[in-house]
Amino acid sequence: MTTSLADSAQVTTEFKRAMRRLASTVTIISTADVNGNRYGMTATAVNSLTMDPPSLLICVNHSASIHPALLGRGRFCVNVLTTEHEDLVSAFSGRLKGDARFEVGEWRNEDGGMPYLEDAQSNLFCDIDSVIPFGTHSVVIGRVSAVRVEEGIRPLIFADGKLGATQSLTGHVRIASNLSTLTQFLPSDLQSFLKKNPLIDVHLEEKVSTAVLTAVQENACDIGLIVEGPKVSGLEVIPYREDRLVLTVPADHPLATKASVKFADTLEYDYVGLHTGSQINLQIQRAAAELDKAWRCRMQVHTYDALAAMVQAGLGIGMLPLKMANLYATAMDLRIVDLDEPWARRRHAIVIRSYESLQTAGKRLIDHLKRASQTADGQAEVHAHDEVRA
Repeated sequence: MTTSLADSAQVTTEFKRAMRRLASTVTIISTADVNGNRYGMTATAVNSLTMDPPSLLICVNHSASIHPALLGRGRFCVNVLTTEHEDLVSAFSGRLKGDARFEVGEWRNEDGGMPYLEDAQSNLFCDIDSVIPFGTHSVVIGRVSAVRVEEGIRPLIFADGKLGATQSLTGHVRIASNLSTLTQFLPSDLQSFLKKNPLIDVHLEEKVSTAVLTAVQENACDIGLIVEGPKVSGLEVIPYREDRLVLTVPADHPLATKASVKFADTLEYDYVGLHTGSQINLQIQRAAAELDKAWRCRMQVHTYDALAAMVQAGLGIGMLPLKMANLYATAMDLRIVDLDEPWARRRHAIVIRSYESLQTAGKRLIDHLKRASQTADGQAEVHAHDEVRA
Protein backbone atom coordinates (compact mmCIF):
# COMPACT_ATOMS: atom_id res chain seq x y z
CA MET A 1 0.00 0.00 0.00
CA THR A 2 2.80 2.38 0.93
CA THR A 3 4.59 1.61 -2.31
CA SER A 4 1.40 2.31 -4.26
CA LEU A 5 0.97 5.71 -2.62
CA ALA A 6 4.61 6.51 -3.23
CA ASP A 7 4.27 5.47 -6.86
CA SER A 8 1.13 7.62 -7.21
CA ALA A 9 2.87 10.65 -5.71
CA GLN A 10 5.82 10.11 -8.03
CA VAL A 11 3.55 9.91 -11.05
CA THR A 12 1.85 13.17 -10.02
CA THR A 13 5.20 14.90 -9.58
CA GLU A 14 6.52 13.69 -12.90
CA PHE A 15 3.23 14.52 -14.58
CA LYS A 16 3.56 18.12 -13.42
CA ARG A 17 7.12 18.25 -14.72
CA ALA A 18 6.04 16.79 -18.05
CA MET A 19 3.21 19.32 -18.42
CA ARG A 20 5.72 22.17 -17.96
CA ARG A 21 7.23 21.02 -21.26
CA LEU A 22 3.87 21.36 -23.00
CA ALA A 23 3.58 24.87 -24.42
CA SER A 24 0.02 26.24 -24.55
CA THR A 25 -1.65 29.40 -25.80
CA VAL A 26 -3.01 31.51 -22.95
CA THR A 27 -6.70 32.42 -23.05
CA ILE A 28 -9.27 34.09 -20.84
CA ILE A 29 -12.60 32.34 -20.43
CA SER A 30 -15.30 34.96 -19.90
CA THR A 31 -18.99 34.73 -19.17
CA ALA A 32 -21.81 36.62 -17.46
CA ASP A 33 -24.50 35.20 -15.19
CA VAL A 34 -28.22 35.73 -15.74
CA ASN A 35 -28.00 39.01 -13.79
CA GLY A 36 -25.22 40.39 -15.98
CA ASN A 37 -22.40 39.92 -13.47
CA ARG A 38 -19.15 39.21 -15.33
CA TYR A 39 -16.71 36.41 -14.56
CA GLY A 40 -13.37 35.53 -16.10
CA MET A 41 -10.36 33.28 -15.61
CA THR A 42 -7.10 32.57 -17.41
CA ALA A 43 -6.88 29.12 -18.97
CA THR A 44 -4.54 27.03 -21.08
CA ALA A 45 -6.76 23.93 -20.99
CA VAL A 46 -8.60 24.87 -24.18
CA ASN A 47 -8.64 22.60 -27.23
CA SER A 48 -10.53 22.28 -30.48
CA LEU A 49 -12.76 19.20 -30.57
CA THR A 50 -14.47 18.90 -33.96
CA MET A 51 -14.86 20.97 -37.11
CA ASP A 52 -18.33 19.60 -37.86
CA PRO A 53 -19.90 21.04 -35.85
CA PRO A 54 -17.27 23.62 -34.79
CA SER A 55 -16.67 22.83 -31.14
CA LEU A 56 -14.06 23.03 -28.43
CA LEU A 57 -13.57 21.93 -24.85
CA ILE A 58 -12.39 23.79 -21.79
CA CYS A 59 -11.55 22.52 -18.32
CA VAL A 60 -12.71 24.48 -15.28
CA ASN A 61 -11.95 23.73 -11.64
CA HIS A 62 -15.05 23.15 -9.53
CA SER A 63 -13.74 25.69 -6.98
CA ALA A 64 -13.29 28.50 -9.52
CA SER A 65 -15.64 31.45 -9.02
CA ILE A 66 -16.61 31.29 -12.68
CA HIS A 67 -17.82 27.66 -12.45
CA PRO A 68 -21.43 28.16 -11.25
CA ALA A 69 -21.98 31.21 -13.48
CA LEU A 70 -20.61 29.35 -16.49
CA LEU A 71 -22.86 26.36 -16.07
CA GLY A 72 -25.84 28.49 -15.08
CA ARG A 73 -25.61 30.75 -18.15
CA GLY A 74 -24.70 27.96 -20.55
CA ARG A 75 -22.59 30.27 -22.72
CA PHE A 76 -19.02 31.55 -22.66
CA CYS A 77 -16.31 33.19 -24.75
CA VAL A 78 -12.73 32.03 -25.24
CA ASN A 79 -10.50 35.08 -25.68
CA VAL A 80 -7.14 34.11 -27.18
CA LEU A 81 -4.49 36.48 -25.81
CA THR A 82 -1.67 38.18 -27.69
CA THR A 83 1.85 39.00 -26.54
CA GLU A 84 0.53 42.42 -25.45
CA HIS A 85 -1.74 40.94 -22.77
CA GLU A 86 0.58 39.89 -19.97
CA ASP A 87 -1.10 42.41 -17.66
CA LEU A 88 -4.42 40.61 -18.18
CA VAL A 89 -2.90 37.29 -17.17
CA SER A 90 -1.99 38.72 -13.78
CA ALA A 91 -5.38 40.40 -13.32
CA PHE A 92 -7.40 37.29 -14.19
CA SER A 93 -5.17 34.83 -12.30
CA GLY A 94 -5.98 36.11 -8.84
CA ARG A 95 -4.49 39.60 -8.46
CA LEU A 96 -7.96 41.12 -8.91
CA LYS A 97 -11.34 39.75 -7.94
CA GLY A 98 -14.78 39.76 -9.51
CA ASP A 99 -15.75 42.50 -11.93
CA ALA A 100 -12.57 44.47 -11.12
CA ARG A 101 -10.73 42.11 -13.45
CA PHE A 102 -12.58 43.58 -16.40
CA GLU A 103 -11.15 47.03 -15.70
CA VAL A 104 -7.90 45.75 -17.24
CA GLY A 105 -8.02 45.60 -21.04
CA GLU A 106 -10.58 46.64 -23.63
CA TRP A 107 -13.71 44.63 -22.78
CA ARG A 108 -16.99 44.87 -24.65
CA ASN A 109 -20.32 43.03 -24.53
CA GLU A 110 -21.81 41.21 -27.51
CA ASP A 111 -25.51 41.62 -28.27
CA GLY A 112 -26.38 38.81 -25.87
CA GLY A 113 -24.42 40.44 -23.04
CA MET A 114 -21.42 38.10 -23.21
CA PRO A 115 -18.15 39.95 -22.36
CA TYR A 116 -15.28 39.65 -24.82
CA LEU A 117 -11.79 41.17 -25.14
CA GLU A 118 -11.89 43.57 -28.09
CA ASP A 119 -8.20 43.36 -29.09
CA ALA A 120 -7.78 39.62 -28.49
CA GLN A 121 -6.03 37.42 -31.04
CA SER A 122 -9.45 35.86 -31.54
CA ASN A 123 -12.78 35.48 -29.73
CA LEU A 124 -14.77 32.24 -29.86
CA PHE A 125 -18.34 32.47 -28.57
CA CYS A 126 -19.71 29.11 -27.47
CA ASP A 127 -22.94 27.55 -26.22
CA ILE A 128 -22.44 24.72 -23.75
CA ASP A 129 -23.35 21.38 -25.28
CA SER A 130 -22.38 19.06 -22.42
CA VAL A 131 -20.47 19.00 -19.14
CA ILE A 132 -18.43 16.01 -17.99
CA PRO A 133 -17.27 16.00 -14.33
CA PHE A 134 -13.80 14.52 -13.90
CA GLY A 135 -11.79 14.72 -10.69
CA THR A 136 -11.48 18.31 -9.53
CA HIS A 137 -12.65 19.75 -12.85
CA SER A 138 -15.55 19.97 -15.24
CA VAL A 139 -14.79 19.26 -18.88
CA VAL A 140 -17.08 21.64 -20.76
CA ILE A 141 -17.84 21.05 -24.43
CA GLY A 142 -19.01 24.14 -26.29
CA ARG A 143 -20.46 24.57 -29.76
CA VAL A 144 -18.91 27.59 -31.46
CA SER A 145 -21.63 30.01 -32.54
CA ALA A 146 -19.55 33.05 -33.55
CA VAL A 147 -15.89 33.92 -34.12
CA ARG A 148 -13.86 37.16 -34.31
CA VAL A 149 -10.29 36.94 -35.64
CA GLU A 150 -7.67 39.72 -35.75
CA GLU A 151 -5.01 39.96 -38.44
CA GLY A 152 -1.48 38.90 -37.53
CA ILE A 153 -0.52 35.91 -35.41
CA ARG A 154 1.16 36.66 -32.08
CA PRO A 155 -0.33 34.35 -29.41
CA LEU A 156 0.84 34.56 -25.80
CA ILE A 157 2.46 31.22 -24.89
CA PHE A 158 2.81 29.58 -21.47
CA ALA A 159 5.55 26.99 -20.98
CA ASP A 160 7.76 25.83 -18.08
CA GLY A 161 5.83 28.00 -15.65
CA LYS A 162 6.55 31.20 -17.60
CA LEU A 163 4.82 33.29 -20.21
CA GLY A 164 6.66 32.58 -23.43
CA ALA A 165 6.46 36.20 -24.58
CA THR A 166 8.68 37.29 -21.69
CA GLN A 167 11.57 35.44 -23.26
CA SER A 168 11.44 37.72 -26.31
CA LEU A 169 10.55 41.02 -24.65
CA THR A 170 14.07 42.38 -25.03
CA GLY A 171 15.44 44.27 -27.97
CA HIS A 172 16.27 47.70 -29.34
CA VAL A 173 14.15 49.94 -31.56
CA ARG A 174 15.44 53.07 -33.32
CA ILE A 175 12.81 55.74 -34.03
CA ALA A 176 13.07 58.96 -36.02
CA SER A 177 10.14 61.35 -35.71
CA ASN A 178 9.15 64.81 -36.84
CA LEU A 179 8.51 67.39 -34.11
CA SER A 180 4.70 67.46 -34.44
CA THR A 181 4.24 63.71 -34.03
CA LEU A 182 6.88 63.50 -31.34
CA THR A 183 5.35 66.15 -29.11
CA GLN A 184 1.65 65.40 -29.61
CA PHE A 185 1.30 61.63 -29.76
CA LEU A 186 4.47 59.70 -29.02
CA PRO A 187 4.89 60.53 -25.29
CA SER A 188 1.71 58.74 -24.20
CA ASP A 189 2.05 55.92 -26.73
CA LEU A 190 5.67 55.20 -25.82
CA GLN A 191 4.87 55.44 -22.11
CA SER A 192 2.18 52.77 -22.37
CA PHE A 193 4.40 50.62 -24.61
CA LEU A 194 7.42 50.72 -22.29
CA LYS A 195 5.22 50.05 -19.28
CA LYS A 196 4.30 46.73 -20.88
CA ASN A 197 7.76 46.13 -22.37
CA PRO A 198 10.29 47.47 -19.85
CA LEU A 199 13.16 45.41 -21.27
CA ILE A 200 12.88 46.89 -24.77
CA ASP A 201 15.23 49.82 -25.31
CA VAL A 202 13.87 52.67 -27.46
CA HIS A 203 16.14 55.29 -29.02
CA LEU A 204 14.27 58.34 -30.33
CA GLU A 205 15.66 61.14 -32.48
CA GLU A 206 13.86 64.20 -33.83
CA LYS A 207 14.22 64.99 -37.54
CA VAL A 208 12.19 66.83 -40.16
CA SER A 209 9.87 64.54 -42.12
CA THR A 210 12.07 64.45 -45.24
CA ALA A 211 15.08 63.46 -43.13
CA VAL A 212 12.97 60.80 -41.39
CA LEU A 213 12.23 59.20 -44.76
CA THR A 214 15.92 59.20 -45.65
CA ALA A 215 16.81 57.62 -42.30
CA VAL A 216 14.30 54.80 -42.82
CA GLN A 217 15.40 54.20 -46.42
CA GLU A 218 19.07 54.06 -45.41
CA ASN A 219 18.40 51.80 -42.41
CA ALA A 220 19.59 54.49 -40.00
CA CYS A 221 16.40 53.89 -38.02
CA ASP A 222 13.80 51.12 -37.79
CA ILE A 223 10.61 53.18 -37.55
CA GLY A 224 9.88 56.66 -38.84
CA LEU A 225 7.01 59.02 -38.08
CA ILE A 226 6.17 61.81 -40.49
CA VAL A 227 3.55 64.35 -41.39
CA GLU A 228 2.25 63.22 -44.76
CA GLY A 229 3.40 65.39 -47.63
CA PRO A 230 6.89 64.32 -48.73
CA LYS A 231 7.00 61.69 -51.47
CA VAL A 232 7.36 58.19 -50.05
CA SER A 233 9.17 55.74 -52.31
CA GLY A 234 9.58 52.03 -51.63
CA LEU A 235 8.44 52.23 -48.00
CA GLU A 236 5.47 50.77 -46.17
CA VAL A 237 3.16 53.54 -44.90
CA ILE A 238 0.79 53.02 -41.97
CA PRO A 239 -1.79 55.72 -41.02
CA TYR A 240 -1.20 56.93 -37.47
CA ARG A 241 -2.97 60.13 -36.29
CA GLU A 242 -4.46 63.42 -37.50
CA ASP A 243 -4.06 66.98 -36.29
CA ARG A 244 -5.08 70.51 -37.25
CA LEU A 245 -2.96 73.64 -37.63
CA VAL A 246 -4.16 76.86 -36.01
CA LEU A 247 -2.86 80.38 -35.67
CA THR A 248 -1.48 81.66 -32.34
CA VAL A 249 -1.42 85.42 -31.75
CA PRO A 250 -0.81 87.75 -28.79
CA ALA A 251 -3.87 88.74 -26.77
CA ASP A 252 -3.75 92.32 -28.12
CA HIS A 253 -3.23 91.39 -31.79
CA PRO A 254 -5.78 92.59 -34.42
CA LEU A 255 -6.59 88.91 -35.25
CA ALA A 256 -7.12 87.93 -31.60
CA THR A 257 -10.88 88.59 -31.67
CA LYS A 258 -11.53 86.49 -34.76
CA ALA A 259 -12.83 82.93 -34.49
CA SER A 260 -11.32 81.92 -37.83
CA VAL A 261 -9.36 83.49 -40.62
CA LYS A 262 -8.30 82.75 -44.18
CA PHE A 263 -4.57 82.23 -44.58
CA ALA A 264 -4.36 85.06 -47.11
CA ASP A 265 -5.55 87.53 -44.47
CA THR A 266 -2.64 86.62 -42.19
CA LEU A 267 0.09 87.40 -44.70
CA GLU A 268 0.11 91.13 -43.94
CA TYR A 269 1.58 90.30 -40.51
CA ASP A 270 5.05 89.16 -39.49
CA TYR A 271 5.39 85.47 -38.64
CA VAL A 272 7.58 83.48 -36.30
CA GLY A 273 8.46 80.27 -38.14
CA LEU A 274 10.05 76.97 -37.28
CA HIS A 275 13.45 75.91 -38.56
CA THR A 276 14.15 75.39 -42.24
CA GLY A 277 12.76 72.13 -43.58
CA SER A 278 9.99 71.75 -40.99
CA GLN A 279 6.75 70.48 -42.47
CA ILE A 280 4.74 73.43 -41.11
CA ASN A 281 7.10 75.87 -42.80
CA LEU A 282 6.86 73.95 -46.06
CA GLN A 283 3.06 74.01 -45.92
CA ILE A 284 3.02 77.76 -45.23
CA GLN A 285 5.48 78.48 -48.05
CA ARG A 286 3.51 76.32 -50.48
CA ALA A 287 0.22 78.03 -49.57
CA ALA A 288 1.75 81.50 -49.88
CA ALA A 289 3.24 80.63 -53.27
CA GLU A 290 -0.18 79.45 -54.53
CA LEU A 291 -1.57 82.86 -53.52
CA ASP A 292 1.40 84.57 -55.20
CA LYS A 293 2.13 86.41 -51.97
CA ALA A 294 5.20 86.70 -49.76
CA TRP A 295 5.40 85.01 -46.36
CA ARG A 296 6.98 87.49 -43.95
CA CYS A 297 8.93 85.15 -41.70
CA ARG A 298 10.64 87.49 -39.26
CA MET A 299 12.55 84.80 -37.37
CA GLN A 300 12.93 81.03 -37.20
CA VAL A 301 13.22 78.84 -34.12
CA HIS A 302 13.69 75.12 -33.48
CA THR A 303 11.00 74.38 -30.86
CA TYR A 304 7.34 75.07 -30.20
CA ASP A 305 8.33 76.55 -26.83
CA ALA A 306 10.52 79.16 -28.50
CA LEU A 307 7.86 79.93 -31.13
CA ALA A 308 5.19 80.48 -28.46
CA ALA A 309 7.56 82.69 -26.42
CA MET A 310 8.27 84.87 -29.45
CA VAL A 311 4.55 85.19 -30.21
CA GLN A 312 3.89 86.10 -26.57
CA ALA A 313 6.52 88.84 -26.84
CA GLY A 314 4.67 90.30 -29.82
CA LEU A 315 7.42 89.54 -32.33
CA GLY A 316 5.09 87.82 -34.78
CA ILE A 317 2.22 85.37 -35.15
CA GLY A 318 2.81 81.64 -35.37
CA MET A 319 1.26 78.45 -36.65
CA LEU A 320 1.04 75.40 -34.37
CA PRO A 321 -0.86 72.11 -34.10
CA LEU A 322 -4.04 72.69 -32.07
CA LYS A 323 -3.01 70.35 -29.24
CA MET A 324 0.21 72.28 -28.65
CA ALA A 325 -1.44 75.66 -29.18
CA ASN A 326 -3.92 74.89 -26.41
CA LEU A 327 -1.08 74.26 -23.97
CA TYR A 328 0.68 77.53 -24.76
CA ALA A 329 -2.54 79.55 -24.90
CA THR A 330 -3.27 78.61 -21.30
CA ALA A 331 0.27 79.13 -20.04
CA MET A 332 1.14 82.27 -22.00
CA ASP A 333 -2.20 84.06 -22.50
CA LEU A 334 -2.14 83.58 -26.26
CA ARG A 335 -5.18 83.53 -28.51
CA ILE A 336 -6.00 80.70 -30.91
CA VAL A 337 -7.55 81.48 -34.29
CA ASP A 338 -8.81 78.68 -36.55
CA LEU A 339 -7.44 78.52 -40.07
CA ASP A 340 -10.20 78.29 -42.66
CA GLU A 341 -8.09 76.19 -45.02
CA PRO A 342 -8.40 72.51 -46.02
CA TRP A 343 -4.63 72.03 -45.79
CA ALA A 344 -4.73 72.94 -42.09
CA ARG A 345 -5.87 69.36 -41.42
CA ARG A 346 -2.89 67.02 -41.56
CA ARG A 347 -2.29 63.29 -41.39
CA HIS A 348 0.60 61.65 -39.57
CA ALA A 349 1.98 58.29 -40.68
CA ILE A 350 4.37 55.54 -39.64
CA VAL A 351 6.93 54.57 -42.27
CA ILE A 352 9.01 51.39 -42.27
CA ARG A 353 10.99 49.44 -44.84
CA SER A 354 8.67 46.47 -44.24
CA TYR A 355 6.94 44.90 -41.27
CA GLU A 356 8.54 41.53 -41.93
CA SER A 357 12.04 43.02 -41.92
CA LEU A 358 11.64 44.32 -38.35
CA GLN A 359 12.98 42.49 -35.32
CA THR A 360 10.43 41.27 -32.75
CA ALA A 361 10.78 44.42 -30.63
CA GLY A 362 10.05 46.63 -33.65
CA LYS A 363 7.01 44.58 -34.65
CA ARG A 364 5.65 44.82 -31.11
CA LEU A 365 6.01 48.61 -31.18
CA ILE A 366 4.31 48.88 -34.58
CA ASP A 367 1.42 46.72 -33.33
CA HIS A 368 1.12 48.92 -30.24
CA LEU A 369 1.12 52.18 -32.22
CA LYS A 370 -1.53 50.84 -34.59
CA ARG A 371 -3.79 49.87 -31.68
CA ALA A 372 -3.22 53.27 -30.04
CA SER A 373 -4.20 54.95 -33.31
CA GLN A 374 -7.37 52.87 -33.61
CA THR A 375 -8.30 53.65 -30.01
CA ALA A 376 -7.74 57.37 -30.58
CA ASP A 377 -9.87 57.26 -33.75
CA GLY A 378 -12.68 55.57 -31.83
CA GLN A 379 -12.54 58.17 -29.06
CA ALA A 380 -12.56 60.98 -31.64
CA GLU A 381 -15.68 59.52 -33.28
CA VAL A 382 -17.46 59.34 -29.91
CA HIS A 383 -16.42 62.93 -29.13
CA ALA A 384 -17.67 64.15 -32.50
CA HIS A 385 -20.97 62.29 -32.02
CA ASP A 386 -21.42 63.87 -28.58
CA GLU A 387 -20.75 67.33 -30.05
CA VAL A 388 -23.42 66.77 -32.72
CA ARG A 389 -25.97 65.69 -30.09
CA ALA A 390 -25.09 68.71 -27.96
